[in-house]
Amino acid sequence: MDDISFFYLIRLMDDFTYNFELLRATREKKKIKAQSIAVDLCLSERHIISIEENSLQYFPSESLRYTSLKKYILALGLKNEDVIFNFNEVDPTPSLLKKK
Repeated sequence: MDDISFFYLIRLMDDFTYNFELLRATREKKKIKAQSIAVDLCLSERHIISIEENSLQYFPSESLRYTSLKKYILALGLKNEDVIFNFNEVDPTPSLLKKK
């Protein structure tokens, strides 16, 4: 990876923000336990809590948290654009994992 690509990737990670309060509020409103949705998404409960607290603590990379976040948004019946700020501009998913 050249210096420009690396800088761009870091910039994308810095711009990646989302409404984590909306996720917890939606889950609690629907009376879904963190453990239950974690099982459905093949994640751990601590991954769900980490997403809801806007923490990278239990994820080895930002791209894995981003992918898990998108699965979580879908499972709650929300739209990516309603949760992820600048959704159409920011995508930390590695290019090899993106659908063509």
